[in-house]
Amino acid sequence: MANRTGKTRLKVAAIAAAKPRAREYTLWDGTITGFGLRVQPSGAKSFIVQTRVRGRMRKITLGRFPDMSLADARREAAAVLARIWAGEDVAPAPKVKAPVFRDFAARYREQRKDVWKPSSLETFDIYMRGRLLPAFGRLRLDTIDHARVSAWFDAASAQRPGAANRAFDILRAMLKTARQWGEIGEHVPNACANIAVNPKKPVARYLDKDEIARLGAVLDRHAGDRPWHVAALRLLALTGARLSEAVNLRWDEIGELSENGASARIEDSKTGPRTIWLGSEAVTLIAALPRTEGAARVFPEDLTASRLYTFWRGVREEAGLPGLRIHDMRHSWASQGIMNGVGLPTVGRLLGHRRLATTAIYAHLDDSALQAAAEKAAGRIAKAMEFTKYR
Repeated sequence: MANRTGKTRLKVAAIAAAKPRAREYTLWDGTITGFGLRVQPSGAKSFIVQTRVRGRMRKITLGRFPDMSLADARREAAAVLARIWAGEDVAPAPKVKAPVFRDFAARYREQRKDVWKPSSLETFDIYMRGRLLPAFGRLRLDTIDHARVSAWFDAASAQRPGAANRAFDILRAMLKTARQWGEIGEHVPNACANIAVNPKKPVARYLDKDEIARLGAVLDRHAGDRPWHVAALRLLALTGARLSEAVNLRWDEIGELSENGASARIEDSKTGPRTIWLGSEAVTLIAALPRTEGAARVFPEDLTASRLYTFWRGVREEAGLPGLRIHDMRHSWASQGIMNGVGLPTVGRLLGHRRLATTAIYAHLDDSALQAAAEKAAGRIAKAMEFTKYR
């Protein structure tokens, strides 16, 4: 029990403040001999008891902080020591023999394949083949430690930071699930703890009034030769829908069209079932589209996302908007709503965001709308109070 200094009673504040170091270390309690908190390089913190049993030094893990409180750990430590001194065997439970990563990955995929969307399954397969299996495939889950994951992530980030983030998210989710399934014992530290992902580059772009006008003029010019392509892009601009939601829109998903608007219930969007609200302009656009008898989709089957994007590249260049993404029309639609007084939670629901944090990229626009609303309200009150005459 070396490295123990002083007789300070272990406190929650000291435990919470303990930072990971390059090597494992222990904060010892000054009131119960052999009781302490082990801090690992991964950041994992566990309460332990260390004492001699039959002449040999034994270290017994009591539980993890904060899952186990300090008070409970102190009581458990006293009980364990009492049992040891009474001659009882307090050997820890045998460690779980963890499976090999590639075998667990196969079972993990099998469990998820009926829940994930085809695109999510494809993404998983791509990252498994290209990044995760080459690095961890032959390792047992309990040998994938913090140092190994950190070194792999740093090397991957040097090449493609965004891809490294995505692969790390998949790995972290898999190891978390492995622990939940009992494939990794509680004694195994979290290999993904305290690894900061690469910052994302801001890519969202918002069209101003002049840019929207230029884009609209180009679409008008192509309405005769590419009517379906133009209609799809206009629908995206008017609804804030995702590209896949627009091109795959079905007639049976659209409610009754009226001059007051309508809605489309999408059962299989990126974030699950959601409603796309159609304003009067979007209703007029859809009502004008020819409907082929027996056709399930609003747009022709051969109008795929890739073909629409090919057309889009020409449109954006012609409009003097190089680099503009189709998805930026969704951002622009949201920004127009916020700048006209629509709150962030409402915009998030309209966009089909599951988390408010996703909508937070528009927060700076919300501040502008709030400022404008505050000035408008103050202006009316000032006018009613004839406040201006005191200036």
